[in-house]
Amino acid sequence: MKDNFYRAFEERYYASREVIKSLRTQYLPFVKPLVSLYPGSATFDAGCGRGEWLELMCELGFSPFGVDLDDGMLESCVELGLPAQKGDAVTFLASLPNSSQVIISAFHVVEHITFNQLRSLVSEALRVLKPGGLLIMETPNPENLLVATRNFYLDPTHQRPIPSQLLAFVAEYTGFARVKTLRLQESKELINRDDIRFQDVFAGASPDYAIIAQKHAPDEIMELTKDQFSAEYGLSLEELLNRWDGRFNQLVVNSERSAAQAAQANERANVAEAQAAQANERANVAEAQAQVIGQQHHAVINSRSWKVTKPLRLAGKFARWFYCGTKAWLTFAPGSRPHRAVKKILIRMMNTVNGNPALKRKAITWLNKSPKLKQHLKNIASSQRLGEPYPSSSQSMHVHMPDTPQLSPRTRQIYTSLKNAIEKSDKELK
Repeated sequence: MKDNFYRAFEERYYASREVIKSLRTQYLPFVKPLVSLYPGSATFDAGCGRGEWLELMCELGFSPFGVDLDDGMLESCVELGLPAQKGDAVTFLASLPNSSQVIISAFHVVEHITFNQLRSLVSEALRVLKPGGLLIMETPNPENLLVATRNFYLDPTHQRPIPSQLLAFVAEYTGFARVKTLRLQESKELINRDDIRFQDVFAGASPDYAIIAQKHAPDEIMELTKDQFSAEYGLSLEELLNRWDGRFNQLVVNSERSAAQAAQANERANVAEAQAAQANERANVAEAQAQVIGQQHHAVINSRSWKVTKPLRLAGKFARWFYCGTKAWLTFAPGSRPHRAVKKILIRMMNTVNGNPALKRKAITWLNKSPKLKQHLKNIASSQRLGEPYPSSSQSMHVHMPDTPQLSPRTRQIYTSLKNAIEKSDKELK
């Protein structure tokens, strides 16, 4: 059937001619060193299609020629005036003279032919290439699982996917000096990304690859493309799987760490719960003991014996009070009423003396004869913060003094001495 089905199919499911031509420029680093070595030389494009590669070869100054089986695809070449004809590419290649071509290219051709035809194409390419010439074969990459399981079979003329290792081995076995695999058209954003998703593993490997094989030549020619053949290109399935494993392993580590932290937190919670239960149990025991003690106390104070012995308890309490009070009076104990009364009298007398300079000098002279008494009075004055404005001696003499029989002998002696000194001072002042 002769129609434009395949051309219409490519226009629907393949990139535009402008995009394809732009993609083909990624081979130019391998091709350009040969431009000056073989200027104007012939190149052959097997399965030239719409002529994107033929146009690039013309722009470089080569003399390209293309062959394709599909009339619809060749219409673009005719419209652009590119050198191409209808025919079988492998058969046409076999008709070319030895060492007559600089470049032999086959873009998305090898997946359309049998394996025997592939071997013939590679063998004939080696024969017709000039020394250092290149064989370029591009094809869908089965490393990309989406390509291998679906997209490859979208084209009804495809035979079967060809792994890159097989295609490279065919070129090596045939006799090419060196062979390089280029993985192509991968997502540039994915190349340096570590957070790989499963979708990236399935569909992220380079969807196309190419084998570039170079015919043996003198070292100075081979040196021209040494760097290009040493570089690495594209994104392999193995690389994506390694990244996925790394991310998955990290997820496992994070999950295990979180589980361990959760277990520790749960253990701490269990310990805290046990401690709380123990504390609650101790509180219940204490509450029960308090209730028992309260009940016992209530039973005691409401018992008949408690009521009967109440007069005895009151009598005992009174006896203790009477005994302690009497002892304090008799011993002049600190805090007892006699002690407080004498202390108050002494303070007032000292205030009077402090307010009378003449009397104060006499009192100091007298007190110097009794250092212990002097120190005792100093302690009393210090504890009461004496030194505020004092009442006059005449005013102080009207202060009510306690009866001397209430005082101890030592206190009465001090009191009498101070009183006599005050009275003598008053007479002298009058």
